[in-house]
Amino acid sequence: MILYFLIYPQNALMASRRGLTLWFEQILPTLLPFSVISYIVLHSNLFSHPAHEKKHSFLRIQPEEWYVIFCGFLFGFPIGSKLSADLYEHHRIVKKRAQILACFTNNLSPVFVTSVLVNQLHFSSVVPFFLLLYGIPLCICLALLSFIKPERFVHEKKASRFQLNMQIVDAGIINGFETLIKICGYIMMFSIFAEIAQSIPYGSSFPKLVLTGCLEVTNGISALSQFSCNHFQKYLLTVLFLALNGISGLFQTASLLSVSNLSIKQYLKMKLLLIAAIMAIAPLLFLRLII
Repeated sequence: MILYFLIYPQNALMASRRGLTLWFEQILPTLLPFSVISYIVLHSNLFSHPAHEKKHSFLRIQPEEWYVIFCGFLFGFPIGSKLSADLYEHHRIVKKRAQILACFTNNLSPVFVTSVLVNQLHFSSVVPFFLLLYGIPLCICLALLSFIKPERFVHEKKASRFQLNMQIVDAGIINGFETLIKICGYIMMFSIFAEIAQSIPYGSSFPKLVLTGCLEVTNGISALSQFSCNHFQKYLLTVLFLALNGISGLFQTASLLSVSNLSIKQYLKMKLLLIAAIMAIAPLLFLRLII
């Protein structure tokens, strides 16, 4: 990266500015309010009310776990992993369940995916992509959680409700900004790496396209929108980039999980199995649509 800044300073600055703009205009206003609110919800003992203790959970999934599933799929990456790590760190769920939630709820937001498919790639239908990117992870997540017996933890009140709530709000704001600043750094860094991949002078454009998409999804989709290939190839590459979410996404997730000591290796194993399942079904689905 240092050599690239020295040899191509203008390109490096443009890539850095592009990453910062993406973070400031799309990631920050979308995720910061929800990151603060979700922190307040999880730390205010909303799901630990005594009235909830005797109720049977649906599919052996506790209310706070349903909350993570709902938020992870609705608001998108990296909220799923962040909330899973918070639940495990505060002894709300066991490690196995936290690992499952961290992987299978950590997907790109439907709003972002829809914008990519319709505005950038100009696909006529988003339903097949939603079935692959959200239907498969959701089914696997629910199936795995239903087989693992949940455990509940008892917590003591350490302060009055008013004092506790004020502390939670303050901590939630600080925690939200800390999380988003970490994400900003990774987006900027991998935006430069993606620019470096596109600037490789040798080799065909297809390997550079795949490398760019595997490094950072936004730059990969942008390069794919200008790449000449048939519809079937474009469908498969789109699913691959969106399901993988780039090495940048892996680094962001590793940063969030490291706070709670959840295993990034276990996350990576489950993520690769999930991507393999999606890519195994994708050709069958897209061939049927094309035919």
